[in-house]
Amino acid sequence: MTVRGLLILVLTAAAVAQKEPRPPVGARPAQPLPFSHLVHAGTGLKCTECHMTAATASAAGMPAVDFCMRCHVAIKKDSAAIVTLAQHRKDKKAVEWIPLYRLPAFVYFSHRRHHVKGQIACEACHGEVARQSVLSKEKSIAMSACQACHDKRKANNNCDACHDPHPG
Repeated sequence: MTVRGLLILVLTAAAVAQKEPRPPVGARPAQPLPFSHLVHAGTGLKCTECHMTAATASAAGMPAVDFCMRCHVAIKKDSAAIVTLAQHRKDKKAVEWIPLYRLPAFVYFSHRRHHVKGQIACEACHGEVARQSVLSKEKSIAMSACQACHDKRKANNNCDACHDPHPG
């Protein structure tokens, strides 16, 4: 590839990366089951009790249906949503939650690196989730927003810190 071709590729990638990945900030996509973080946090649950891999992996992960059913085998077991959840358990089927934060395949993000190493609280990016019944996308994950946060925290802003030149 020529230098000119490489430059065009880099500039095109940079232009695409500056756009807000879908869904947009403020989005509240309809989820397959109703879920209130307000209610669940009110019981004393912490973020990492349900999103167990937030401190150990790149993805925060979603709780398994079996985890939810530990309580819901008795609590609100007759509600339509819990009946549906119980059916998912019986069918060994995960709930297909609609993600609020979706990065392009060529961008690498580690919850572990940000939450544990960077000591960034969940609320810094996800807002006051414990006070919300219905979640919305709180923060931009456009490249410019990530770079501004990295600048503020004096974190690595080199391209290869977040970008995978060979996405899988």
